Amino acid sequence: MAAGTRLRAAPGAARPRLPAQLLPCRVERDGPAPVAAFLRVQPGPGGELWASFRGRRMGGRELPLPHGYQGLLLREEEHPPGDEGRPQERCVTVTGTFDAVTDWGADAVPPPGGGLALALQWGPIAHAV
Repeated sequence: MAAGTRLRAAPGAARPRLPAQLLPCRVERDGPAPVAAFLRVQPGPGGELWASFRGRRMGGRELPLPHGYQGLLLREEEHPPGDEGRPQERCVTVTGTFDAVTDWGADAVPPPGGGLALALQWGPIAHAV
């Protein structure tokens, strides 16, 4: 039998609303980072966003999550090594939430109907079907 995942979220607990960024690059870091110190966002004349990250220019667009959806920032809890013959359950804790994702493109703003914008439409479509 496959191991499950347990989600821990204290009812009524205040969780910070955090910005979510989808970068057009790989960042070899897993954990909190002072993003505001490295990603200085400037609004453009058409509502787009502009920034540079590690010297590369990026164009972005903030995409709200569909109505009724909320993004969760999760942290996996460490478990001591257990019985090797039995899969262990994974436990994750909710540490923050987000209601929009900034989709960044290298040197240009991502197209309005492609990539992440298109993917965000599938939740409501699947729910309707």
